[in-house]
Amino acid sequence: MSDSEDKLVQLVAAEVVKVLAERGALPASGGGSPRADVRPPIGQCTGDYSKFPELAGRVGGANSAPATATPLTGIITANQLQEAIDKSADGVATIAQDARFTPLANDLARQHPDRVRRGSAQAAQPTSNARWLWWMDGQCPIATQIVQQRAHAMRPATGGSLTHVVRDSVAAVKSRQALGAVLFVPNAARAMCYANRPSSLRAVVGTCGEAVEQGIAALGANVLVIEYPYVKPDAMTAMVDRFISQTPQASPQVQRDLADMQRSG
Repeated sequence: MSDSEDKLVQLVAAEVVKVLAERGALPASGGGSPRADVRPPIGQCTGDYSKFPELAGRVGGANSAPATATPLTGIITANQLQEAIDKSADGVATIAQDARFTPLANDLARQHPDRVRRGSAQAAQPTSNARWLWWMDGQCPIATQIVQQRAHAMRPATGGSLTHVVRDSVAAVKSRQALGAVLFVPNAARAMCYANRPSSLRAVVGTCGEAVEQGIAALGANVLVIEYPYVKPDAMTAMVDRFISQTPQASPQVQRDLADMQRSG
């Protein structure tokens, strides 16, 4: 900056200060420099504000009550889903049971299944710690490993036959001892027919992750049938994890449709 430009800037600044002082925005003289109370952005919340006493009362600290996430409803776009994930305290977006994803949002949910959960205030919660039953027809080392590693959330269904397992699942769901069941079978036809017979069960075949996601979103599916000879280990693991991470709840319309079909059948 040249000397002439520097002098011009000083003159303009002096004139501005003079006008502000005349309007009472600044002390005319002897009042010292005005204080500007500027607060920098807080940044990412860590929950520990013990080292920042100036933030007390302005943001939630360790004693603040956690906010309850309101489930997203209706048609959800990718931007809305990503925003909900970013704003969530645990990095997981809560989606209403009857909500629907746009194609891009569905892709995002499939890429990050651990960042999305279905929720409903009316959804029934099981009274036992193991939320899901599991049963296997035959032998599959991968399926065995999956359920063993998830013993905190899955327990074996009683009975050695498919009919007994379906009856056990119905009783557990109705009594809120379980949310549903995961069935590992060599062929899904019989399991699907039997599992969809009771009105309290809504079974889907785990052919791929998208099929599981659609079953959860459209039906509130509570039974997952996996044909283990035809599913790769990684895909099987991902489908089971996505399925047992939900709290199944059929929409009112689905419940009415199923009730009508049950009466007409």
